[in-house]
Amino acid sequence: MDTKGELLKLLDRLRALTGEETQAIGGKDFDRVDAVQQEKAAVRSAILELEAPATEGRSRFADDPEVQQAVGRIMEMDRSNSTHLSREMASLKAEAEEQTRTSKTLRRVHGAYAQRQASANWQVVT
Repeated sequence: MDTKGELLKLLDRLRALTGEETQAIGGKDFDRVDAVQQEKAAVRSAILELEAPATEGRSRFADDPEVQQAVGRIMEMDRSNSTHLSREMASLKAEAEEQTRTSKTLRRVHGAYAQRQASANWQVVT
């Protein structure tokens, strides 16, 4: 297989992984998101190795329409995933903050009632 063919194969794998990442984000499977991102990093490393002889940091196939189209699709999917992931993370952060506030309130309420009960004296009469 020629270099361009190998590059397109790696880009197709990267696109497939980005699709898996989209599904994992939608399913809130963040362990899977992490695993897919690690796989994507490995594919990106393979692309860099393939492009090692590139001149001045520019791919030899940068002007190729087929490569441009593949890279454009992946970038669009990555931007969408980034947006969705940021939204999910913000939502989870807000939920965690709400749980922290609720926990503090419950401790205060419990503390208030526990102090009142401590002053009560119980006697057993037989």
